[in-house]
Amino acid sequence: MPREKKISRRAAAVAAALVVGGEDDETASVSSDQTDSTAQLTDVNTEAFVSTDEGVSELEAYEQKVREAMDLALEKSVHTRTNALTSLTTAFQKRVLTPFLLDHHQTICDLVERSLRKGRGPEQVAAARLASLLVLSLSQVPEAEQVYKTLQPVLTVALTDPSGPLAGRQECAFTLALSAFLACHDLADVTSAMNTLHSVFGGSLPKLPNHPPAVTALHTAALNGFCLLLCLLSPTSVYSMANKLLREMFDLLGCSDVDLRIQAGEAVALLYEAARSHNDDYYWNRGGELCSVLKDLATDSHKFRAKKDRKQQRASFRDVVRTVEEEEVPCETVSLGPQHQRQELLLDTWSLKLQYSSLCRALAQGLSIHFTFNIGVRDMFNLGPPPLQLDRNMAALARRNQKKPNHESPASKARQMARNKNRDNRAAAKTYDD
Repeated sequence: MPREKKISRRAAAVAAALVVGGEDDETASVSSDQTDSTAQLTDVNTEAFVSTDEGVSELEAYEQKVREAMDLALEKSVHTRTNALTSLTTAFQKRVLTPFLLDHHQTICDLVERSLRKGRGPEQVAAARLASLLVLSLSQVPEAEQVYKTLQPVLTVALTDPSGPLAGRQECAFTLALSAFLACHDLADVTSAMNTLHSVFGGSLPKLPNHPPAVTALHTAALNGFCLLLCLLSPTSVYSMANKLLREMFDLLGCSDVDLRIQAGEAVALLYEAARSHNDDYYWNRGGELCSVLKDLATDSHKFRAKKDRKQQRASFRDVVRTVEEEEVPCETVSLGPQHQRQELLLDTWSLKLQYSSLCRALAQGLSIHFTFNIGVRDMFNLGPPPLQLDRNMAALARRNQKKPNHESPASKARQMARNKNRDNRAAAKTYDD
């Protein structure tokens, strides 16, 4: 018992060090990747990693903490292993450690495989999330495909195991889809992953309205991953299977779970978008009935649904209806990167929206860092070569010279001016007796 407590304290210390080290600043993000890619990285400014008093750079100290977390992931305590896997995930979110992972990806791959095979519940979830970050960090190098081929059989078994924990199966569905999207270059492997994901939600279509929330969450994750891999297929391939898939999505629109309904609606929009890329006049033979259901969901006001669910559903299905009926895709502009190195990303297709939302889910707080310095992610969205990494002094100067936007509303400004005016009058009205 004392030994386990000692290990738990050590794991907590390593996790805290990784989180604090990653939150240093947006500019102190990562070692830049010097690998061959369509986007070549400029020279790295080594001053971005300040040396400590012992002569060890900040990056080396950070990598040492990662090695300690890797050692803790081999301990006997389930709690310690889970915390270590979570710490590694956070570390890879906070920094793009591609050069480090080129030497250690096999070790981390073994850790993930072991936890996926023998772990249960939280440990399996943590291992699947770590696998996503591992593939994301290696997405611009050939080693990513090696990692996918190693983990794909394990992820498939964990996903399709009916006796497995639902939370672990849900995370494995997302990881399998994202890993195949980023690292799989063989169309046969992509099709195999799509068939695995389809078997999860497609085989239970008649019973879906009666499933508990945990099961529908698994089906939502599988459908989301299936749609993500659908983006890799050619418009001709999607056109050939559009009618069958639309029939399945039509059945899912009647599900009681709001997330699954929204995901099915977005899948309908994605199918129409891809099919019309092949044939401009494409229209499902039950398109009138489909549009009627979509409009009902876009104007749903049933009181037995939660107010938040109704609001979210109406906003999503209004966009879907415009795509199906008017062939119009709502555009969205996202600002990415540190404050002094902002870039605008235009999401003008359902495919780009789905890819961006998948990366948001995987990267979490590291979204800005990876979109700025991860070459594989930048290649995916055609963002060009990464910007030159600034040292600490230049980054601080850029923040100091940047004007802070005034987010005060006109009503708040008018109220503040009225208050100041009254305060001035009260101050002027005061008299003082000698």
